[in-house]
Amino acid sequence: MVALLLLTLAQTPAAPAQPAAPPPKTTTAKPPQTKPRATSGATTTAILFITNSSGSPIEGVTVNVMGPVDREVQSPASGPTRVAGLRAGTYRARFTREGFITFEKEITWRAGTAAPELSVTLSDAPEPPPAPAPPPAPKPEPASTKLPPPGQPKTMPLIDFIEKNLISGKEPQKENLIGCSGVGQALLWQVRDPWTGRKHDSADLTVYVIAGEGTLRLDDRDVSVTNGSFAVVPHGTTYAFTRRGRNPLIVLAVLSGAPCAVE
Repeated sequence: MVALLLLTLAQTPAAPAQPAAPPPKTTTAKPPQTKPRATSGATTTAILFITNSSGSPIEGVTVNVMGPVDREVQSPASGPTRVAGLRAGTYRARFTREGFITFEKEITWRAGTAAPELSVTLSDAPEPPPAPAPPPAPKPEPASTKLPPPGQPKTMPLIDFIEKNLISGKEPQKENLIGCSGVGQALLWQVRDPWTGRKHDSADLTVYVIAGEGTLRLDDRDVSVTNGSFAVVPHGTTYAFTRRGRNPLIVLAVLSGAPCAVE
């Protein structure tokens, strides 16, 4: 068995020899080539047309441009506003002037493109609210009025007084002071003949007709009066009394406002 195996191995042809691989080629590595960097020194001048709502140019607008570089210019009286020395990039432009609403706009420029142009219309600022009215000046305190000394309280039977002091037939008028205190006085007037041209510049008058009939003239107006009639005569008003009939016109008069002095 072993002899048969050795015979078989001896009869098997040997595999042909493989040719040797050629040696690897050697190459020299070339250094990588870098592209030249684009220069960033290019600048431009922005052209700005600044007008009001009616389309007229506005002089004196402050233009602040903020971005890769900052610039500040003033708009001229005519022609466009020029902002020079701008590099490529995005900018924020602010437009301010008294009397107009502040406005902001974005400006973008890329190198190699045309200079940017921008039209801006500024709106009028609203009118400021009116200044608040100054507080009213405090009213001066009224000057204290010092009243004259008051008189003594007094009462009297008026009808009895009239009977004892009745006007005579020879008297045109008769006046009796029946009460006086401070700035008020009460008087009894008896009238036979017309009593005209009367006026009190510093006192108001109230009258009450006790007896008789007659006419009370106030300025240019005549008013009939009889017992029980009442009237108010403001100070400075001209008045007059005229009786009618046989009996005298008897009037209770009260003057207020003028100091009362008893003689």
